[in-house]
Amino acid sequence: MSATVRRTVVGTGVWLAMMGAIAALASDADAHTLSDGYVELRADGPDVRGRIDLAARDLHDAIGLDDGDRQLRWTEIETQAERVRAYVAARVSLRAVAGPCPLDAGPIAVIDRPDGVHVAVTISARCPGPAEPLTVDYRALFDVDATHRGLLRLDGAHGTAAAIARSPGPTKLDGGDGVGVLGFVREGVWHIWIGLDHILFLLALLLPAVYRAGSPRNGERWVAADSFGVVVRDVLEVVTAFTLAHSITLVISSVGWLQLPPRFIETAIAVSVALAAANNLIRIVDARWAVAFGLGLVHGFGFSSVLADLGLPGDGLVAALLGFNVGVEIGQAAIVLVFLPLAYALRRTAAYRVALVTGSAATCVLALHWSIDRLTA
Repeated sequence: MSATVRRTVVGTGVWLAMMGAIAALASDADAHTLSDGYVELRADGPDVRGRIDLAARDLHDAIGLDDGDRQLRWTEIETQAERVRAYVAARVSLRAVAGPCPLDAGPIAVIDRPDGVHVAVTISARCPGPAEPLTVDYRALFDVDATHRGLLRLDGAHGTAAAIARSPGPTKLDGGDGVGVLGFVREGVWHIWIGLDHILFLLALLLPAVYRAGSPRNGERWVAADSFGVVVRDVLEVVTAFTLAHSITLVISSVGWLQLPPRFIETAIAVSVALAAANNLIRIVDARWAVAFGLGLVHGFGFSSVLADLGLPGDGLVAALLGFNVGVEIGQAAIVLVFLPLAYALRRTAAYRVALVTGSAATCVLALHWSIDRLTA
């Protein structure tokens, strides 16, 4: 088998895999809505008081709150208050250095969060000794949604501590240690890898990176690049522009200078994916770094949701911002490092050219579907 035939066969396989992945994602209209739980605690000597918020839709999946008409109402939640309290008490436990802090679940209420309606459960506990440092064993909803995360925060005499629980198990919170940067680095990586809209946006920018613009008069719209170094330089421009753009709006939103409605942001992110893909089909802007910068500003607002919801004070917010942004870049770099060499090797195959056009078209259609769904949700 000749090298050309082998590249075509491999390229066809890559194209089919890409189309299959996009088709599989098409059924997931709300690609960026995450399952979040919030544990907000305040320690005062041996006493701990606070609130645990869980999404109403997730609680329904866990214990069944709706009466069957698919319209979850406050009266339905209120009648199940004891079950809600029992669920929280069984899946969130506290422990100080001196021993366990028995948790007492109190009144419940319904509140609005950026990701939807949440059921808030007031809790209190008394530890056998000082409550700081406090270990939180958070096990809620992971069996309902594997991507669930618990956003944990403790305010006390030693300061504010925050962490993100990605799996069941104990998490130590100590205000004296400040905000752990590494935890937010991991969260940044994970946020990119499970954010289908962010991934498709990045791939839409990368797909044409292995080509240079051809001459329409000669019927050459795309011409394979001759130098990997030129391709790398082009990709660096795109990635740097995207990084700079989302970092600007990430900071602006996280510190509270400008915050936009979540529905608007999620819709705008979906539209940005559609525009980036459409630019591959109808080349309006040749400078893809400009596309990455302009549309990347929107993605920064989406990245800020985790940090804004934690409500961290100044020094803690700086550490969280730094760690989260580094994590986003690591996650992004991993995608580039896997995709780019493969794309360069296949750039001369007919299958890759078809993948560029068909993949961009499918991404555009899917992103428009997301935008309509998010806008009307």
